[in-house]
Amino acid sequence: MRDGAAGCLVSRAGETVHLPGIPVEAVDTTGAGDAHCGVLAAELLRGADLTAAAARANAAAAIAVTRPGPATAPTRAEVDALLAAR
Repeated sequence: MRDGAAGCLVSRAGETVHLPGIPVEAVDTTGAGDAHCGVLAAELLRGADLTAAAARANAAAAIAVTRPGPATAPTRAEVDALLAAR
């Protein structure tokens, strides 16, 4: 479950884990949910486990909100760079 800037909750086998969002200065939140869902799905298709996929999705959403307008999903390399900087 996405929770905006707070990140998301991942539930599996009766256990729920909170994955915090990545603090950024938001410019426009349009498309953040789409970026999150798209990266989550892409990572799951690549074979990532749900928690790892959700963490990458949080990073993608964080990047997306720093850009104006829709269609702001980042590239895989941009997500990698944000996660490596943390």
